[in-house]
Amino acid sequence: MTSPLIQIQDVGLSFGQFKALDGVSLEVNQGQCLVICGPSGSGKSSLLRCINGLETFQQGDIQVDGVGVRHCKDLPKLRLNVGMVFQHFELYPHMTVLENLTLAPIKAKKMAAADAKERAMFYLERVGIANQADKYPARLSGGQQQRAAIARALTLEPKAMLFDEPTSALDPELISEVLAVMLDLARDGMTMLVVTHEMGFAREVADEIIFMDHGRIVEKGSAESFFGNPQSARAREFLDKILVKF
Repeated sequence: MTSPLIQIQDVGLSFGQFKALDGVSLEVNQGQCLVICGPSGSGKSSLLRCINGLETFQQGDIQVDGVGVRHCKDLPKLRLNVGMVFQHFELYPHMTVLENLTLAPIKAKKMAAADAKERAMFYLERVGIANQADKYPARLSGGQQQRAAIARALTLEPKAMLFDEPTSALDPELISEVLAVMLDLARDGMTMLVVTHEMGFAREVADEIIFMDHGRIVEKGSAESFFGNPQSARAREFLDKILVKF
């Protein structure tokens, strides 16, 4: 039996007296799309940041493809296997889109510039903005910038992708173009952990949904069971409020 790609075991993260994560355990298999939802401050983003080594957690451990995160001595190498897309794009404003995409393959993977450019153009084509390669991020729409950020993460060809509310900073009419790219990735078998409030997307794409509150996993199950018959009162309350939008 194949081991899970990501194993999260009793992870605890505290900031002073505040527990951002409180004994979180979870397994994510290769090719699985897992959606993490819950109210603001429930620990969703903190969990993603712990997986990528961006937060130093004090309890438990996380294994990414057999590598322990908590005591990892080479986090940059770990992050080559775990791409992350943030809310606010995080593109370098002084570089063109193409330069943003070729930087990490050249610096981190020691690729030749020509090979890095070829790979970058492949992924820009995949997300539908190859014609924007020579532009600076400020000349792109928010949706185009986020698609560039997704393409940038993909150029390292990671084993898993983490999405931290990737549409929350976008105007409503631009959200669908980013979700379409993510849906395409999920259908192609990319392992994905997605923090989002886009419940329509979650219902369509998630193999499993995790609902968090106060740093704990309150409920997990299939999209069908979560939306059709949530087991916890807290999840039912959350859905009653958020589904008003849909």
